[in-house]
Amino acid sequence: MAFTSQSKQNMFAIFLLLVLGISQVMSRKLHETSLRERHEQWMTRYGKVYEDAAEKEKRFQIFKDNVEFIESSNAAGNKPYQLGVNHFADLTLEEFKASRNGLKGPREFSTTPFKYENVRAIPQAVDWREEGAVTPVKDQGQCGKINKIIQSVLHYLHCSTIIIISSILFHLYFLKFSITIML
Repeated sequence: MAFTSQSKQNMFAIFLLLVLGISQVMSRKLHETSLRERHEQWMTRYGKVYEDAAEKEKRFQIFKDNVEFIESSNAAGNKPYQLGVNHFADLTLEEFKASRNGLKGPREFSTTPFKYENVRAIPQAVDWREEGAVTPVKDQGQCGKINKIIQSVLHYLHCSTIIIISSILFHLYFLKFSITIML
């Protein structure tokens, strides 16, 4: 059986596609093996232990999806931040939300006297970094610290609003007083 030039090219193309396909499969298997090792290291680092092999496989798949998302997001390079693998890497978005968005119940706000009642000098702008009010990101966990943060913010907004309103009223009064004198 004689091979024509066309059939040799076809066989070479098929051979090339076969080699490329095998290399893709091998590459995926190596990537998955590498991710499995990474998952094992991650489990050791964060003390993760699963109930059985099925749960471990399910968590590995979620871990793999999350790592791939993290790597693709970081590779895009279009964000001023980078994502990283942490102790939540084996949770789906829904599981993460469910574990972090639980309400602890109603809280009572204390009613204290307004301590900035006599403040007259109000800066035009405040750099909260210089004031030490901005801290690094922390894991709040489920301890309800967010309620304390919200309470602090509401207290600040309450104080700021009163100061601003007082300032506006003072300026309006001064403006009225100035107009009266000019007449």
